Amino acid sequence: MSRFILYKAPGGKNQKIKYFYTDSKSTVSHMVPDTPGYKNLNHSEGILANTLRPIFEPVRGMVRIFGPLCKCSLSTGVIMVEKNNNGVWLLHSTPQFPFRRDQNKFWPDSGFKNAQTFICVTFPYTQFRNIGKHLQYTAAFPFEHDIPDDFHQELIDATKWVQAPPPSNYQMLTSREGQLFLSIAKQQLENQKGELSPCCCSFVLVKYDVHVQTWVDNRGREPSYCSDPLHKVYNINTIKRVLGDGSTWGPTRDHSKWCVTKSPNRPWTCIADVNRVETQYERRGGALTHSSPSLSKRLRCLFPVGEDGGSVCRAGMVALCRMTAVFPSDYSSPPTQPCGLSRAPML
Repeated sequence: MSRFILYKAPGGKNQKIKYFYTDSKSTVSHMVPDTPGYKNLNHSEGILANTLRPIFEPVRGMVRIFGPLCKCSLSTGVIMVEKNNNGVWLLHSTPQFPFRRDQNKFWPDSGFKNAQTFICVTFPYTQFRNIGKHLQYTAAFPFEHDIPDDFHQELIDATKWVQAPPPSNYQMLTSREGQLFLSIAKQQLENQKGELSPCCCSFVLVKYDVHVQTWVDNRGREPSYCSDPLHKVYNINTIKRVLGDGSTWGPTRDHSKWCVTKSPNRPWTCIADVNRVETQYERRGGALTHSSPSLSKRLRCLFPVGEDGGSVCRAGMVALCRMTAVFPSDYSSPPTQPCGLSRAPML
């Protein structure tokens, strides 16, 4: 397969993590401790460790960057790519992941508490030019990198924290086996509270109603948005019990940022990096979006049917960008090969 998604439940008694897994072959696994086939997310032979294995191997010393505090994005992830071959883009919501370039210490202690998401996609080398642009659009901050001089200049510039103005449209990306993805970048929004500015969000699903999950801290989050007749944004208030007893949780225990279309006829899913909270309008951010009937159906099954925000749907800052183009038609592709590389530099 060339794409997998993990959804980790909050907590982890004795550091044993419950998680939901699905991939581009439509495989679905509910990984619960002490059940047949279970392997912990922090296991040295688990799916995350196997995906990250290239950066566990000795490579040239990676440059470590620690700059001043900034309004850079909250993007978190790993890129590994082989020139003229394939590469892996792993996006996630877990702070400090990977904690160390060590198969036995890559999972951070802080990663046990809250629910988190991971999406990993394998792309051909040619697609990493646009991925490099996406990193510049979102002001991604590279903590460690090892990029040869003959790689795409866009990737090299991203390691130098070159920032480019986010476009008002999406970029199309095609995975190794032909699946369509869209990378989307939001702009910073300053001094325009309450205004529906172009590209003021992290989730972009034009003219479609969406259910949205984002982190809620003591500052709260934006309410469900229903003022626009073309699309409505419904906050998800509960992830229902899908991983056994004790696996129902709300957004105060869920650090993930994702949305899914309400209609099964428009099967789009976005995995993003910015919360629906006023303080993050001033940050850049982005999302990786994919059309998959099976994926969107499974995500819609994670929250109660008919949950349209769980409260009165009222006006608030919209969580959608107004785009200059409508998304392409729903797209399907054949099953794919494993997501991973034998060895690769890292951004």
